[in-house]
Amino acid sequence: MRVLVTGGAGFIGANLCAELVERGVAVRALDDLSSGLPANLDGLDLELVEGSITDADLMIRVAADVDAVAHLAAPAAVESVDVVE
Repeated sequence: MRVLVTGGAGFIGANLCAELVERGVAVRALDDLSSGLPANLDGLDLELVEGSITDADLMIRVAADVDAVAHLAAPAAVESVDVVE
């Protein structure tokens, strides 16, 4: 089985990648490294692809041969906004 983890270099993504690798799953991690760190994946036998989930051509390529996608890519922080009632 091969799994694509978007946001794979982030805290939650890296921990999921580690668990999947430990279970013998082939992992491909996709991350734009805007807040995730490649060092979070040190020592793991996986493929790290640097890029954005907003790149449709890249997404088609990295998801073409996977059995599942764990979508964890998201901004690390969200700006607060004023709510108008």
